[in-house]
Amino acid sequence: MPSLPSRRLFLTLTGGAAIGLLAPAARAVVERPTSVLVWSSDDAGFGGFSAIELSSDRRRALAISDRGYVVRAQLIRDASGRLTGIEPIERFPLQDRNGSAVRGGRADVEGMDQRPDGTLFVSFEGGRRARVMRHANDRAPAQALPQHPDWDSSPNNRGLEALAVDADGSIFAIPENTRDGFFPIYRYNDRAWTIAARLQSLDGFEPVGADFGPDGNLYLLERKFRLAFFATRISRLRSQDWGSREILVETSYGVLDNHEGISMTRDGAGQLWATTISDDNQNRFQRTEIAEFPLPDA
Repeated sequence: MPSLPSRRLFLTLTGGAAIGLLAPAARAVVERPTSVLVWSSDDAGFGGFSAIELSSDRRRALAISDRGYVVRAQLIRDASGRLTGIEPIERFPLQDRNGSAVRGGRADVEGMDQRPDGTLFVSFEGGRRARVMRHANDRAPAQALPQHPDWDSSPNNRGLEALAVDADGSIFAIPENTRDGFFPIYRYNDRAWTIAARLQSLDGFEPVGADFGPDGNLYLLERKFRLAFFATRISRLRSQDWGSREILVETSYGVLDNHEGISMTRDGAGQLWATTISDDNQNRFQRTEIAEFPLPDA
């Protein structure tokens, strides 16, 4: 099993990333993050991150790649709370139901969420391989959850992309592909999946990540691309109407790379933050970025 370098990896701030957030009453759409940090490593298996989860103190991160690897890391912040670096702690493979490492096409992790008690939920895309698994902790064997009938017909590379678990333990999963122009929002509780809402496709963006914030709202990360450039959007969905977006962030093409994972936290001053991570597809022309956006309260 490859090990990550033990030295601290400092990250590079992209130019012109600092912005001021307009007053929440203006409901302005943020066009750039406050910071973008580039994370690099000489490890051959590094990259391909499709999901991220931050600790409540915003000092630790759990990331999972679409090759089925889990990475734990320490986030380095300055006195103002801005990210300045990252120190990898460990890397290990996610386990399948039989306790062996997930491999090949069955390792295509796209969504992830972890409960405060350590229970980990992971979604996979890939046609008939689309599924949601539960782990007692991030090193435990997987337990399969039931599947929704829709998932058998999911395209190979457009399956369950976004996954989030609310405070009551209900699991929400959103695919990247539409059905009749809408993205179904699947919800699992009482041992069955139902469709909680249908979210209309809008402006060519597609769901790639989701997380419940400390305010109880669902935050959706969406992405679209043109040629080699990506645009990113973050919206807030409320339980009163899961099918309606409040768009909070929308970047232009090329501001960020291929961001697919999102984690919602609140800092010591009460500011709500969205932290996102990019999937570099282990392509030398792309990069692994961690971006942070301050968001207005609901």
